[in-house]
Amino acid sequence: MVWLSGPRKGRLRNQPDLIRQRGIYLHDAPPGYRPPRLPQKFVQRQLRKDYILMRVATVVLALLAVAFLVIIGVMIATYT
Repeated sequence: MVWLSGPRKGRLRNQPDLIRQRGIYLHDAPPGYRPPRLPQKFVQRQLRKDYILMRVATVVLALLAVAFLVIIGVMIATYT
């Protein structure tokens, strides 16, 4: 687990290199950090949404495969 932070500001005036750093920095999470738990209702809603999406994608993919095979079959049948 890591977390992002912005530019670091130097605490001492005699360290200008710390003040000039720019960008986003990647840090390790503090020891013992646990991300907040999501409510069970939210997790179930997400799972249901994913299940429906996968079901629709499977049906669409199957229909496209059948259409492709039909087109290939028609092309073979009409080849002279």
